[in-house]
Amino acid sequence: MGFKEDLQKIAGEDFERIWASFWTPKQTGFFVNSLLASAEEIERELSNLNIKFESVLPNFYLTDSGAKAVLSRSELFNSGKIYIQNVSSYLAPLNLGASEGMSVLDMCASPGGKTIALANFMASESNLNPNLAAMEANKDRFFTLKSNLKKYGCEFARTYNKDARSIAKTCEGRFDRILLDAPCSGYAGYCEGFPEKSHKEIKAIAKLQKGLLNAALTALKDGGEMIYSTCTFYAEENEEVVANALNSKFEIELLPLSFTLPECQSGELGARVVPSGRADGFYLAKIKKIRRL
Repeated sequence: MGFKEDLQKIAGEDFERIWASFWTPKQTGFFVNSLLASAEEIERELSNLNIKFESVLPNFYLTDSGAKAVLSRSELFNSGKIYIQNVSSYLAPLNLGASEGMSVLDMCASPGGKTIALANFMASESNLNPNLAAMEANKDRFFTLKSNLKKYGCEFARTYNKDARSIAKTCEGRFDRILLDAPCSGYAGYCEGFPEKSHKEIKAIAKLQKGLLNAALTALKDGGEMIYSTCTFYAEENEEVVANALNSKFEIELLPLSFTLPECQSGELGARVVPSGRADGFYLAKIKKIRRL
């Protein structure tokens, strides 16, 4: 049995709409890098490029799918003033609630878009060196992360080429906020030729995700909050990972999301973004650590 058959069971009556979304060009999304430019400046430049746009979330814009080629060649992109990203992915850093004065970690950070978004929420004119850290285990992806942080003016973020599970031993109770956009099977990006995973491989990924979430909760302060997110559809990698944490050595509470999209479907163990003409499939849960039991 392949992903299509699995998705029919997972999606139910939404299957046809989700399946069609894989073959439909998505609207282009991007956020303003307020470290290097203002929203007003970006809007003027977009008008000069004859690009129509709409604001759908704080500091985040959508334009049509054909504008991506123009934007990716523009001075706005090449100078790091905008970061091109799917709107679903932006929900994770936006909902974390990171702000100036907090100690924040992005656990699996490459290529860096979510770290850059967090830097935007944390930095201010009076604090240009916020307490932000980013980790990436893969060496090649780590250097991609470093390059992007430099391009977008986020060199103040401390970066570590380490397995993020190591924070369970080195950073217990250190962070106010943690973002864990976990490695996953990646089925939100399904297309022709997509390398499908076996159920055995998905179980192995879920085991890694549970270990990462356990490490995140260890490194989170009591009263601290985190986002757990993936870009896949399988409950084994989403709700079941969160359910495992609810039955672990931590007392935790699931919190409602502050920012959503019409495509979001909230449940008892997080929210799913149903793919559409603008949004990729996504899952996220906001978790508050009460204490270690």
